[in-house]
Amino acid sequence: MTRTRRELRIGTLLVVLALTTFADSPIAQSAAQKLPDAVTADARHYTVEFEDDIVRVLRVRLPAGESAPAHAHAAYCAIEITDSSLRDGNGPVSESKAGQVFCGDATSHAPRNVGQGLAESIVVEFKNRQRAR
Repeated sequence: MTRTRRELRIGTLLVVLALTTFADSPIAQSAAQKLPDAVTADARHYTVEFEDDIVRVLRVRLPAGESAPAHAHAAYCAIEITDSSLRDGNGPVSESKAGQVFCGDATSHAPRNVGQGLAESIVVEFKNRQRAR
């Protein structure tokens, strides 16, 4: 490997490391962090089932036709209790099946239940984490 190619690889590695570090820094806080958390924003639909210094476990119950105000979640995993059809703003409908499990990075949303029945799920939020992995 020539010196210029090696320098290019090292430079690329440094840029990747800097971007990775910056992504977790307070300077790079997302809009999700500026919104209230789910329970503060909407205690009617979001209840705390368990909480310690590592996780907070929420039960979400959103009846058909109802909406939750905009709020934020830390990195999370969710377990769907019922089938659901949710829409965030004017975005596409997100269809989930009972038993489905998925994880995601910190996010914000304002879900609306556009389905015919109750949308219920358990959400495990990982405290002080922006990324699920």
